[in-house]
Amino acid sequence: MKVRRLVGVDDCGTVINPMIAGGQIYGGLTEGFAIAYMQEIAYDENSNRLSSNFTEHLIPTAVETPRWELNRTLTPSPHHPLGTKGAGESANVGSPAALVNAAVDAQSHLRVRHIDTLITPWKIQKILREHGITE
Repeated sequence: MKVRRLVGVDDCGTVINPMIAGGQIYGGLTEGFAIAYMQEIAYDENSNRLSSNFTEHLIPTAVETPRWELNRTLTPSPHHPLGTKGAGESANVGSPAALVNAAVDAQSHLRVRHIDTLITPWKIQKILREHGITE
């Protein structure tokens, strides 16, 4: 699996420091990527957490993280004297759903309409096998 392109447009209101705002948006998108494709909080039948360390709950590095294309719109907040808003939160909230929907869309030719999050290579391989695409 590979994310070929992700374009994020954010509205941080008045941006005081573009470098910091951009970094927060990159971080939010990267965490959204991890939520969609890498991180699962699994529990056993007794509700004990199974993913207790970073070998099981993966953290994306620069190797796994796609290159994000960022843009922004500017709508100053009427609730703050400088017109500023949060940066990075919306990227974290919206990107997992966008990434999962992209995986579903990539399988739409197979009439796939839903895939539960966590989108793993093994899950995609199973879908392809069920449709006679791979061995």
